[in-house]
Amino acid sequence: MTDQPAALRQHLGPNLADLLSTDAQRADALAVFGLIAAADGPDIARAWMVGMNPELDDQAPLLVIRDGDTAAVLAAAHFYLT
Repeated sequence: MTDQPAALRQHLGPNLADLLSTDAQRADALAVFGLIAAADGPDIARAWMVGMNPELDDQAPLLVIRDGDTAAVLAAAHFYLT
């Protein structure tokens, strides 16, 4: 099993990773990160996770996951990838 906190710290850095407090949030963030990284690489995935996203009312996907709306982030990720 992946050490989710360590994986997030590696991909996003410790400050951003620490915004997520539950295993479910971390798993969701890693899943979305993986979708974007598989298509465009880890640097783009990190930027996508923390940047303002018009599909999410200009909120960062990472913060939307933290606030509990992973479904919206997944929809935004799929929109980005198409």
